[in-house]
Amino acid sequence: MNAEDPGRKNRLSREDWLDFGLGVLRDEGPQALKADPLCKRMGVTRGSFYWHFESAGAFMLAVMERWEARATDQVIAAVERIDGGAAPQLRFLLRQTGALDTRLYEAINKLGGQHAELAGVLRRVHERRVRFVAGLVEALGFEAAEARTRAQVLYAWAMGELLTREPGRGAFGEAQIETIMRLLLAR
Repeated sequence: MNAEDPGRKNRLSREDWLDFGLGVLRDEGPQALKADPLCKRMGVTRGSFYWHFESAGAFMLAVMERWEARATDQVIAAVERIDGGAAPQLRFLLRQTGALDTRLYEAINKLGGQHAELAGVLRRVHERRVRFVAGLVEALGFEAAEARTRAQVLYAWAMGELLTREPGRGAFGEAQIETIMRLLLAR
């Protein structure tokens, strides 16, 4: 079909479904990721949903993987584009982490806690993030084991900060980032 097919406008792509799913997850939580209510809200039949996903579980997994791509793959790629070495990259990473949507992060963790397969995605994401930060810390001159420990501490602090942040409070402040950098890099 060509792009000018008038019927094409009403067809949803897999990406449309995943973006919508992330928004619903953020705003309403994991319990809202059910095919029938989502189809009604999108104004499409169940066939549209099942054309892209064999089940609600497959949809939830795809939503988690979409989140992984945005909140991990894209962030790591952006960090790697920062010039000046590991220290500016870590500062940039902390700024990006501090700007994460806490509602989505809470919902992702809740969803991962409800399904074993989705918990595996969370474990993979956490491990990749820690491994990435450990590489940055190692580039700053720390031995691999020490770099991993420091990366785990930094990651635990950042995720804890996100999950316990007061409603309405924004990203990590520059003073907070500099304090974390001093603690992280102290010898």
